[in-house]
Amino acid sequence: MFKRLLQTDDSITSFIIRVTVAIVMLPHGLQKLAGMFGGYGFKATINYFTSNGTPAILAFLVIISESIGSLLILFGFTTRLWALMLTAVMLVATSVHTANGFFMNWGGTQKGEGFEYHILVLGILLALLIKGAGRWSVDRQLTK
Repeated sequence: MFKRLLQTDDSITSFIIRVTVAIVMLPHGLQKLAGMFGGYGFKATINYFTSNGTPAILAFLVIISESIGSLLILFGFTTRLWALMLTAVMLVATSVHTANGFFMNWGGTQKGEGFEYHILVLGILLALLIKGAGRWSVDRQLTK
């Protein structure tokens, strides 16, 4: 079963989307985990999520998925597992952001960000779930 989870082809396309989603998601994770890029760090992020009714274990999983999971996706190690975890995160984020409409808040005229970004990330993650990590991945090396 573990081999099936890691199985992937030599697709350059999977490599490109894997690296793209990792580069986009990793800074979000580092905001939550380490307070980088203007983030609040681990403890403050946990407190924020739990104050909004999210169980602490789910808040922890969001932080780990966005940070450690994104890093592991970058290297192509257990890509499908982390893509699944991030899919769950993005589905919840999409539902949270629907109140702000579809579009991102480029002009600063909305109350918050829309959900178009989340839909793009979901599409990338679904492709990784289907195809796997692709070329130059740890997953591919382990299943050769």
